[in-house]
Amino acid sequence: MRRLFGFLLLIAFVSPGAFPARAQDAEPSTSPTVDVRIAAPLSTKLILTEAAHALRDKKNLDIEVSANFTSADALDALANGKVDMAFMTKPLSGEDRAMYPSLDLVVTPVGMEVAALGVSSDLWDAGLHAISQQDMRGIYEQRITNWKSVGGPDGKITLFNYEQGGGIWEIFAQWLYGDNRRAPIPKVDSVANSQDARDSLEFNSGSVAPLGVTLVDGARCHALGIKLSDRITEPTPDAVAAGIYPLARPIIAITVGRPTLSNRVVTEYLTGPDGQVLIRSTGAYGLEAVPKPPPEEAPFGG
Repeated sequence: MRRLFGFLLLIAFVSPGAFPARAQDAEPSTSPTVDVRIAAPLSTKLILTEAAHALRDKKNLDIEVSANFTSADALDALANGKVDMAFMTKPLSGEDRAMYPSLDLVVTPVGMEVAALGVSSDLWDAGLHAISQQDMRGIYEQRITNWKSVGGPDGKITLFNYEQGGGIWEIFAQWLYGDNRRAPIPKVDSVANSQDARDSLEFNSGSVAPLGVTLVDGARCHALGIKLSDRITEPTPDAVAAGIYPLARPIIAITVGRPTLSNRVVTEYLTGPDGQVLIRSTGAYGLEAVPKPPPEEAPFGG
């Protein structure tokens, strides 16, 4: 009986529930087996997890991605030594640097998150090729319900929104309201991601939805230009790089000091040919759309 009791105690102590599971989206671990710990916003999760898989296979690197941070919190995790690299989807500002004056924060741009306003082919073929911010806000708030009101054909507007915010929705709502926290959530059909949005546009006439720019293929859906006061701007890499197209934000890697060792492997992969293909496959633009720094700035903004 004593042996049985001891055996049962042993099972209790070594059962799976006795140890916490390692979670990709939990707090960064302190495991010595992890080569690079990354803190990042949710919208970069697909890029970074795919990059982590590729570098595990190609370089035998163990990369832990925690993609449950805001940009500010990711930077704070880096500054406090909890991670080796932070990703942000906003420029690193002077205020950000002032928060950590003793640190040499170095920026490596890897791409641009860009939202296109995709429309179904019937609207495009009917001549609807551009829209203003004011009209798009009216559509989003469901005050405008017929395309004829904004220069399109006579037909009902079908808007697709996102189930849970996300990077594309944040960019879209930021453009409409100046602060995405002010954006209402319309009672419309929702899509899970940009791929779902593209499919919905293909099979629903009179439809519009924001989606990742590289997923607009000119066949299943088309990208509207944005009417500005003096021009119409298209979601092209050149327009994004020039700061003319407004529905865009950077994807940047931050390190303390210039990237070295395993950190450098990560940044070189993301800025190299394979990493750039990966970034574009998720709906973003790569380095071709990154604004060029003024001549007096260092290449990495450090």
